[in-house]
Amino acid sequence: MANQVDQLSQARALAMENKPGEMLPKVLETAMLLYRSSPSVELGRLCSGLFLDVLTNEAVPASEKPFICSQHMSSLWQICQTSTDYSTYRDAVLTFGRTYDWMFDLVAKTSNKQLWDVVCQFKEFILSKWKTPYPLEPSEDPLKDHSRALGVKLATVKFISKAVIVQTSGTAGVNITLVPDNHPVITGKSNLESEAKKLLDLLLNFLSEEPMMVPALFSGILNCLSFVMKQRPQATNRILGGLLRFNVDLKYQQDSDSVLQYRLGKRFVERSYKIFVQFGLRSQLIKNSGSMAAYHAKLSKISQTLHIIGEEVKAKGIMNFDPKQIERKMPPRDRAKYIKALRPSVSQNNQDRSPAPLPSQGSPDVQLLTELQKYTMSKSTTSNFFNTSPVAFDNSYASVYSLMNSKHSEIDISKLSQGPMVKLCTESLYQTDTNKVIAGLSIIASRYTDLMNKYTQQNETKKRPREDESTVADTKRQAIKEDDDEDDIFEDDDKQEFSLGAPKPMTEGEKKQHIERIISHIISVKDSDEIPSVTAVGSRDVWHKVRLLDWDNKTSWLTLLIRLTTRGLSHNEEMSNLARQAIYDYFLEDFSNRIAVVIEWLSEEWYYETLQGNEATPTYNTWSLKVLDALVPFLENSHRRLFIRLVSELPHLSETHIHKIGSLCLDPLRSSLGFQSLKFMTMFRPPVKPFVQNLLQSMQEKDETVKEQCQSILSKFF
Repeated sequence: MANQVDQLSQARALAMENKPGEMLPKVLETAMLLYRSSPSVELGRLCSGLFLDVLTNEAVPASEKPFICSQHMSSLWQICQTSTDYSTYRDAVLTFGRTYDWMFDLVAKTSNKQLWDVVCQFKEFILSKWKTPYPLEPSEDPLKDHSRALGVKLATVKFISKAVIVQTSGTAGVNITLVPDNHPVITGKSNLESEAKKLLDLLLNFLSEEPMMVPALFSGILNCLSFVMKQRPQATNRILGGLLRFNVDLKYQQDSDSVLQYRLGKRFVERSYKIFVQFGLRSQLIKNSGSMAAYHAKLSKISQTLHIIGEEVKAKGIMNFDPKQIERKMPPRDRAKYIKALRPSVSQNNQDRSPAPLPSQGSPDVQLLTELQKYTMSKSTTSNFFNTSPVAFDNSYASVYSLMNSKHSEIDISKLSQGPMVKLCTESLYQTDTNKVIAGLSIIASRYTDLMNKYTQQNETKKRPREDESTVADTKRQAIKEDDDEDDIFEDDDKQEFSLGAPKPMTEGEKKQHIERIISHIISVKDSDEIPSVTAVGSRDVWHKVRLLDWDNKTSWLTLLIRLTTRGLSHNEEMSNLARQAIYDYFLEDFSNRIAVVIEWLSEEWYYETLQGNEATPTYNTWSLKVLDALVPFLENSHRRLFIRLVSELPHLSETHIHKIGSLCLDPLRSSLGFQSLKFMTMFRPPVKPFVQNLLQSMQEKDETVKEQCQSILSKFF
């Protein structure tokens, strides 16, 4: 074997010097064939290095590289998962990161399921090792692990950034939009996009959550984020939000680092931070407008501060500092807390190295889990619940929450010890579809409602006045019996399992808090990775009730919030105004990209008020005028199409609405926008022509500078 490795090394050196475009792929093919027949550490190291040579050598035609990579990707995956050699694994991850977009594009065009399976397995394996120093052994001090295996970590960062770019929609390069919705192999496009968001958050969270100073890794992440921001500008807000949570001054010094090393590392990271911000500002990716204006202001100030600090250090000299002022070691108490919080995840992410102990055979846990498995598998189907009754068997928690006919199974999983119980619950929730969880909770809610109704009826029976004094004794006996019945329903004498009292009415303040929380949750759906679909509970279709059969995280949350505002809370003006204010604020955060939001909302307001017979539409008038008052001062001539769309699609315009546009006409810098809007409405919205005429006549009398423009429209259209 050593002789074969030596011969391949010589062939590799010759190929690099003589016709590398032809020879390198052949040497790689020979090496991969040898590895598949007789794998070894040395041969795996050579193969992964050869793979990189083929990718980076300009003599190899760029059009052939994707096909060469796809031919040997399964062999590279075999090397990666079987070898714990550091350089082999590093080169394999680096190679996979450089070819991920090619493999994705090939699968999208050729529907090669075998290649796609290898790519998915490769990706999952790499990501599962992110929180570990793999392929190195974990150290006794977890705080040191992220500063080890830096080559592998940086290769993983490059792969993650490439995956974010590929699995996000874009206008250039390989991206998720190139894959048709009905692709036979790459299914679940929305899941891939959701994964891209999670991967981006993985990098951003590392910057803010890693307590120790890891200069190389921090700088590498910042550099990769700049590429993501450039190729996928829609991710800029998410990146900038994560960047503002990254505080270099809070990072602790490694025990093995000197104060000078810590200071140099801190300066390198600050410089990378400054370069990232300056790149975003100069390339206009960080804009001083809309929702990005706040980020622009904060990051500009941070960049300027870092520049001043750098100039001061340069003037003093890097060696001129007080070690006592620079040194920042983690306090023992914080170290203990961090290690305690970190160890469970470390153990979980290294279960391939040291598997968690399982219950011994014959233990009560194993016996109970075996019985539960037999009972579950004995059912004819697992697609539906076994017990969908809206009425509980009895008063116990088991009957209320069980969807598995607890009376018949005779299995009490409360006897499980804590470890298997937690594992069973978390795995069940993770594997269960969201819609099924909602359906199950609806059944449980029905059981609670049934018990509450029984409780209410019994209270009414006890409080019913008696007309005949002779029935007093009977009444007492009945009350005693009802008390006993109540005990049977709401409290098990033996187990004390279930007790349900009358709900305490909420105060107005509590109602307001709950409404605000609901509104916040609805708005947050637009960034959620959960994609609800149609959910049936009995004969009722939950989403059909709100006309959301085709759920879309980008728009359906708005429909739900608007329905809540105009209809769900229509009986309470204060509560409904909270929801209106939330939509209003969301629109103003980025009005140039959210004009459709305000049009849909105000159209629904107007429709619902007219549907109720209120032709005056006071709510619509109040909020539409409020929108114009907030919007007009910030409009520029570049917003012409946006504003004309707004005034053309709003369902109703009164004379007050039209007069709001007057300030635009009287502004010398924006007068063209105002007069174009009036001209458009004159031509295409006849009902508002009298209002426009009144405004034009009023303006030409008040201001001579706009008389000519007013007269031009009046003479032509009136």
